[in-house]
Amino acid sequence: DQYGADAVRFALVYGTGLGNDQAMSYSKLDASRKFANKLWNMARFIEFQRKNMSIKNTQLIAHEDLLKTAEHAADKIWLEKIQKNWANDITRHIDNYQFNQAAEKLYELTWHAFADIYIEDVKSRLTENALLILENNFVVMLKLLHPFMPFITEEIYQKLGYEGKPLIVSEWPSVK
Repeated sequence: DQYGADAVRFALVYGTGLGNDQAMSYSKLDASRKFANKLWNMARFIEFQRKNMSIKNTQLIAHEDLLKTAEHAADKIWLEKIQKNWANDITRHIDNYQFNQAAEKLYELTWHAFADIYIEDVKSRLTENALLILENNFVVMLKLLHPFMPFITEEIYQKLGYEGKPLIVSEWPSVK
C-alpha cells in the first residue's frame, strides 16, 4: 500500500543482475515510487497543455507521418531517438531476458533524457505541433515501460483518452 504494485515490481527488476540474489531496500522502493510519480507528472503536464490549447484528444500518428509533420529539428531528433534507438535497445534487452538492463535503461531515459531534457525543451517552444509529437513520444515511452509497470502505464494511457485498444494489446513500438 505504501509504494504501489508497479513501484514494487519495478524495484524488483531495477538494479538486479541476472543470476544474483535480490537486494530489496526501502530506498529502492522509494526511488521506484518517485519514478511512478514522475510518470504521472509528465502525463499531467500533457493534459494541462491540451486544456490550455483547447485540444480534446490527440490522435496517435505513425512514426513516418510524425517525421513529415515535425516543425522543429529537435522534434525530429527525438522521434528518431525514442521510436527507433530506444525501442531497439529495450526490445533487444527484453528479447535476451536482460530485464534489469531494460529497466535501468528505461529509468535513465525516461527520467533524465525524456523528462529533464526533452520536456523542458518543448516547454520553451510549445506549439500544437510540438505537443503532438511530445505526446506521441510519451505513448511510446509508456509502451516500453508497460511490461515493468503495467497498472500505471495503462491508467495513464486511458486517462489521456486514447481510443481503441488498451495499451496491453496495442502494438509494440516498431523496431527497424
